[in-house]
Amino acid sequence: MIMEIILRQPNPESNRLIPIFFAVDDNYAPLLHVALESIVSQASKAYRYHVHILCENLSAWNQESFLKYGKENFCVYITDMAARIAGRAKLMHTRDYYSKTTYFRVYIPEMFPEYDKALYLDCDIALNADVSELYNFEIGDAYVGGVTCEAVDTTPTFTEYAEAYLGFRLPKYFNAGVLVMNLEALRKINFSRRFFDIMEKIKFEVAQDQDYLNVLCKDNVVFLPKAWNKIPRPSSTDKLADLKLVHYNLAFRPWRYDGVLYGELFWKHAKKTPVYEQLLDMKRSFSEQDAARDRQWMTNLLNMAREQAERRDTFYSKLLSGQIVLMG
Repeated sequence: MIMEIILRQPNPESNRLIPIFFAVDDNYAPLLHVALESIVSQASKAYRYHVHILCENLSAWNQESFLKYGKENFCVYITDMAARIAGRAKLMHTRDYYSKTTYFRVYIPEMFPEYDKALYLDCDIALNADVSELYNFEIGDAYVGGVTCEAVDTTPTFTEYAEAYLGFRLPKYFNAGVLVMNLEALRKINFSRRFFDIMEKIKFEVAQDQDYLNVLCKDNVVFLPKAWNKIPRPSSTDKLADLKLVHYNLAFRPWRYDGVLYGELFWKHAKKTPVYEQLLDMKRSFSEQDAARDRQWMTNLLNMAREQAERRDTFYSKLLSGQIVLMG
């Protein structure tokens, strides 16, 4: 499905509702404070916003702190997902810094039938623009709108993995951390059932939930401008003023390292949060041993992607041969 991107201009008199979803645990809660601050401080007052925080065993302090972001046109809701995921928790394989929260976005269409469209955002982001601009991208009948994955596009090993193992022709593989979700369309295809059906048939280990989402939404994606999901790679030449959203994933984390590109955007918003000192402490306590573990993690991930790409029995080959049949 090839679709033209159309940005509707906000109506100053509109009172439209924009649902925004996050998934978080206590480990990522400090980053969510920064993301929320960056949204609330720049959001158009022409809209109302429902911010839904999906969590598991989130501390009372973090819950109370997030609720304080509620104001006249912002409502914040916190939903504990422990009971919801109990029956499928064993399927939710994780590794390294991943937790089960990464799968919570799969439940959004069925849990929130009152919304036909919503935003899903990872916690490790900072907005440099009005979030309503992102919501106002028209994605038609596509399942999601997203930005092509910069890490996959620019890292040869990940490129080979996406093409050889998963069967994608780049740049048609999106990063799942910033999504415009067509909830109405996803409900029509029984999205969550399809997602877990694939999980029962094959275990994706490199990008996990992101791989599943790309497979499920293949050919039903509107690709958005790259300015809406920019990874701060050191070799990037884009100016911060030209970017809408910075995604501090992989090893590009200003709360750990000095000199992260576009780190000033993160700290500008972090200073206005109640966790600013906590973030500074996290950075001060990050040791050389921690940095070595980060480097080893990246090496392991690249090796895993390379091994998967070189397999004869790839997911894509099994799909073509009928060894794996996706739920219709």
